[in-house]
Amino acid sequence: MSSYIVLTAVGPDRPGLVDEISAFLAARNVNIEDSCMAVLGGEFAVILLGSGEAGALEKLADNLVVLKKNTSLSIQMKQTIAPNARQVPPSLPHRLSATSMDHPGIVHEISRILHKRNINIESLGTHVAHAPVSGTPLFTMKCIINIPVGEKLSSLRRELEELGDCMDIDIEIETADACR
Repeated sequence: MSSYIVLTAVGPDRPGLVDEISAFLAARNVNIEDSCMAVLGGEFAVILLGSGEAGALEKLADNLVVLKKNTSLSIQMKQTIAPNARQVPPSLPHRLSATSMDHPGIVHEISRILHKRNINIESLGTHVAHAPVSGTPLFTMKCIINIPVGEKLSSLRRELEELGDCMDIDIEIETADACR
């Protein structure tokens, strides 16, 4: 039976980090089941779900110092449950996207509305890019949310539309399958 870990690592970016991390895990019979990796500023960041036999994961924890030394990354590991063992209230997955000229508070205001309605954010990504001609910073946010059964989607849409009108944000919600 598989056991599970979440591993996070952050540090100066350079070519080869994904190869070194994945080789280290594979050599210890740890499977990467789910992951997100990105370069943010000059820093490489990864969060991943790994699985393997309990003994392999214990050995991995004992050997993390080697990976830290070889990669110069700050690394943490935590045991977790199997993805299908997670207790999730009945809900429906949706995609939420927001676009706007960049300004502080966009993520906070949207997440505040979701939080007060007990809507869980399963994944979230944001990005700022500069418009081709004007150079204006343009913000995009994409996330998968789980809307509890019984929550009125029309009411949520209305509240997000009011926020969008107030903060000049285009916010859209559409149904999604359970996969990202």
